[in-house]
Amino acid sequence: MKKICTFTLMLMVVMLAMTSCEPDSDADLAYDIEGVWQGSITGNYYSHRYRTSDFDTEMRFYRVDAYGGDGYEIDYNYRTNRYYTNNFDWTVRNNRIYLEYDDGSIIIIRDYDVYSMRGDLRFRGYFDDYDTGEELASFNLIKVLDPNKYYYNYTRGNAPADSVTTVTEK
Repeated sequence: MKKICTFTLMLMVVMLAMTSCEPDSDADLAYDIEGVWQGSITGNYYSHRYRTSDFDTEMRFYRVDAYGGDGYEIDYNYRTNRYYTNNFDWTVRNNRIYLEYDDGSIIIIRDYDVYSMRGDLRFRGYFDDYDTGEELASFNLIKVLDPNKYYYNYTRGNAPADSVTTVTEK
């Protein structure tokens, strides 16, 4: 009887240890999306934020803690030749990404996919209005700068990728 109780107790300890070591998918997602992404956003005709346009977009996600941080979005409308810049705070909760913009609007990123293709990390999905649930736009982005990766600088040795200055021509 003592052996059965000891075995049961050991089994419970092992099961408890295994469940407490499960990966935190929200923190993993926040880690994956941290960085600079470039690509396109295609707006919904009825969207107040992305009015009937296609944008060349750059989004930067700065991670402040394990689940989010702040960032910015730069949208270039090639039809009107104008730039739009918006700052936002972002967080990942229950495997959903929330963007709260400076103008007070809140966007939920849904049905997203973060995946690797030909060595590039890609991020695609849909923006929905938090208040109405209305679909605002779809996006398709490629990670162009990952602060979690290192490169070799011959003058300073290894340095974070954030220290690299990139110039993008349009």
